[in-house]
Amino acid sequence: MFFDPAARGGKHRHPTLAALGLVIVCLAESCGGEPKEKSANSGKADTKWNRANAESEYQLLQMELNLAQAEQTYLVLDMKRESLKLKLQGVVVWSYPMQFAEPDSEKVREFYGRFADGESRGLRVLTGTYLFAAADKTPDSVLKIVGEVVRVDPQRLQRDMPARFQLHWEDGLVLEVRTDITGSPLSKFQNAVMEIKQVLQRPFGETTIILKMDPQQALTLYRAATRGMATLVYPPG
Repeated sequence: MFFDPAARGGKHRHPTLAALGLVIVCLAESCGGEPKEKSANSGKADTKWNRANAESEYQLLQMELNLAQAEQTYLVLDMKRESLKLKLQGVVVWSYPMQFAEPDSEKVREFYGRFADGESRGLRVLTGTYLFAAADKTPDSVLKIVGEVVRVDPQRLQRDMPARFQLHWEDGLVLEVRTDITGSPLSKFQNAVMEIKQVLQRPFGETTIILKMDPQQALTLYRAATRGMATLVYPPG
């Protein structure tokens, strides 16, 4: 886990925002016209310029610049680099690699396609979370780290260590996180209701990707992921 205390002090804020702005300007210039003709020495291995991809990346960077200017933590799902990140003012305060329980590139592309469909363009807000099972007694040292990331007094954090939980967005988009600890269901009845509901939604477009995560890292994500949190998704490669 990576945590930069200077993020809230503003030390890295302006360079980060300036860097994002510079990238956006460069992309804007490339989107504004046709690409320059390649030199004879460029070789056939060079990738062909794709206007649609450039415009999409430009829009995502514009949205992230807006998020970076706010005072709220936001979530980034970088499908290309297979990385989850919590960012504040454009600075990464927490990151963890995406370890898919069942690697399936088509499933990942389907998730991204639905996430970026319509007006969202890759930006949505969390509609909720659901904790299926957890273990008791999270160590104080872990709660202190989590409290710094989510900017909450550690004494106010619940001590349940998540074993399995989900993040939800509109249109049936679900990110499920599973850890290797043995947890107890918080409510077997509510779990059954949730699972039946999701089974019924699948024929109508429910899309779930499942990640494996270290329990302490999962706790950070679970505590930080609150309803209404902005979530930005970058496309797979």
